[in-house]
Amino acid sequence: MHRLLGIDAGKSVVRAALIRTTYRRVFVEALGEAAVTDAVSEAEAIRAAVGLHRPDAAAIALSGEKSFYRRLDLPAAAQKEVENILGFELEATVPFEMEDAVFDHRLLKRPPGVETLPVFAAVARADDVRERIAVVKEALGFEPERVALGAVALANLEAVMPELAAPSPASAPIALLDLDYLTSEIVIVSGGEPVFARTLSRGTAGLPGTAPALARELRQTLAAWRNLGGEPLAGLYLVGGGATAQGAEMFLSTQLGLTILPLPTPRIEGLTPEQAAALPRFAKALGLALGLTPKTKGFNLRKGALEAERSYPFLREKIPILAGLGTVIALSFGFSIVAELRTLDAERELLAASLATASHDVLGEETSDPQKARELLEQGPGAADEDPMPRVDAFDVMVQLSKAVPKEITHDVLELDVNRGHVTLQGVVPSVSDAQIIADHMKEHRCFRDVKVGRTSQFTEGKHKYVLELDLRCEDKTKKKKTGAADAAESASAGAPEKPEGSR
Repeated sequence: MHRLLGIDAGKSVVRAALIRTTYRRVFVEALGEAAVTDAVSEAEAIRAAVGLHRPDAAAIALSGEKSFYRRLDLPAAAQKEVENILGFELEATVPFEMEDAVFDHRLLKRPPGVETLPVFAAVARADDVRERIAVVKEALGFEPERVALGAVALANLEAVMPELAAPSPASAPIALLDLDYLTSEIVIVSGGEPVFARTLSRGTAGLPGTAPALARELRQTLAAWRNLGGEPLAGLYLVGGGATAQGAEMFLSTQLGLTILPLPTPRIEGLTPEQAAALPRFAKALGLALGLTPKTKGFNLRKGALEAERSYPFLREKIPILAGLGTVIALSFGFSIVAELRTLDAERELLAASLATASHDVLGEETSDPQKARELLEQGPGAADEDPMPRVDAFDVMVQLSKAVPKEITHDVLELDVNRGHVTLQGVVPSVSDAQIIADHMKEHRCFRDVKVGRTSQFTEGKHKYVLELDLRCEDKTKKKKTGAADAAESASAGAPEKPEGSR
C-alpha cells in the first residue's frame, strides 16, 4: 500500500491530491488547495495544501512555459541508441546548451508504412528542475520522486478513466485542456498515450474580454496538431480551475468546433460526493500522483545528475515484514553454516584416516598430523629415490643430440618419441657411419643407457634414415659415492697386515 502525493503548483493556486494505491485499487485520501497570494511563499502554499499528511512519495510538475515539447522522426535503426542521438537532435531546437538541460522522451506508435521512428520529447533547463525539487524539499522536508512536465501528466488519468484511451469513435484522439487562471495547457492523447502538448499564455483571467484571444490560441494549437498529420479529435475534456466557469463549455465548443465531453467517472474507491465534484479541478494533481505508479505515461525530468534516490518513506511501514524476512534469512544462513561445518568435520576425519593409511604404507610410520607427515616425507629413507620429477627429459635429449652431431654432418630429426624412460629417435644423415658417430657421442651422457642404432634405410639419394634407441636412467651420485667409499673401506680392511699380539 502506497500513499502518493501529486502537487499541481500553479502561479496562483496550489492543488494537492493524496491517493492510496493497492493491487488494482485507488483511494483518494485527501484533496487540498491553497492560494499562492495568501501565503508567504510558494513553499508555504504547498505546505498548506498538503496539510499534515505524510506521503510515501511526491510528484510536482514544471510549468510548460519553462519547457519545450518536440516531435521528432528518427531513423528506425536508431531505436537502440535513442538516448544518445536525441540530445544532438534537440540541441538545434532549443535556445540553450544541452549541457545545461535535461530531457525525457516517449516512443510513439509507428503508423503503418512509415519507416521512421516517431519520438515525443520534452526538454527544460536543469536549473528550473532543481528549483522545483528545492521548493518541495523546503515545504515537505523531502525531495519529489518525479518532476513531470506541464499537462502531459493528465494522460495518467487513463489508469482510473479507461474511457480516455477508447473514446468514440474508436481510435480517434482526444484533448484535455487544463484551463487555469493565468495560463492554460493542452495535451492530446491517442490510444491512451500523450502525443502532443502545448502551453497557452492565457487563462480565465480577463474573461469574458479575453475570450476571443484564448479561442484564437486554441485554434492555432489545433492547427499545429493537424499540420503534424494528426487525426481529427473525437472531443475535448475540460479540467482545471476554469472547468466550472460559466458558459466555458458552450463557448469553446462553438469556437473550436469540438464536442466538450464530460469527464468520465473515475474508478476510485470511496470517493465522496464533495471529492467527485471537485475532481475536475484537481485532475492535474491526481494525474501527477498516478504518475508515481509503475504504469506512468508522462515525462520525468529527474534524469542523470538529478535522478531521485530510491529511498521511499513507505519502507518504514514494511519494517515488520522486512524484519521477519531478515530473521528467516539469518536462521537459514545459520542452519546452512552448521550443516557445512558438520560436512567439513566429516571430510576432515576422512582425510585424516586416509593420511594415516598412506603414511603407514609409504613412509613406514602411521600419522594423521599433516606436519608430521611432511617431516617424514622430507627425512624418511628413500625419499630422494621416489621423487616423481624426472632426472632427464626430452629437452635434455635434444640438447645432448645437438652436441653429439658434428658440425660437418648435416642432420635432420624426423621424429622424437620419449615414453616412460625410453627414447626413439628417427633422423636423416648422409651415411650410416655418421649415425654411428652420433650414437657414440650420445653415450657420453650419464643418464643415457643402452644407446644403439636400431635400423637404417635409404631415405633419398645421398641420405640415409636411421633409428636410434636408448633408455633414460640416471645413477644416484650419492649412492655411488657411498657405495664407492664402502668398497674402498672394505678393500683397505682386507689388504691391511695383521698386527702382532701385544703390539701398539
